[in-house]
Amino acid sequence: MQDYVQPLGQEVAAWRSQLRKGSLELAVLLSLRREPRYGLELVELLNTRGLGVSEGSIYPLLGRLRAEEKVETEWVDPGAGHSHKYYRLTRRGRAACESMLAAWREFAGAFERVIGDRP
Repeated sequence: MQDYVQPLGQEVAAWRSQLRKGSLELAVLLSLRREPRYGLELVELLNTRGLGVSEGSIYPLLGRLRAEEKVETEWVDPGAGHSHKYYRLTRRGRAACESMLAAWREFAGAFERVIGDRP
């Protein structure tokens, strides 16, 4: 029996998906550093930055971040249209964001050194 080998394009797409999933929490925390945002606003912001985020991935993450006390929520009624649930970083969320960002920079720096090792 011959093993199935996935075409390279599909492998890279799957790898990109895992990379996105692994970095989404940091991207959300970073997006909440300056101001509270509601879920769909986060999706749109992250997509304008090229991250390819869906509502189906952001809301479970926001729920987990709330359970971990990294974000808190507040319903805001703008007076026109419908209310939005805004997410705001807590003190714990800010600390997590800074720690994760430091780890990201360390990892990215190490990876840049690996990239620079080309023959």
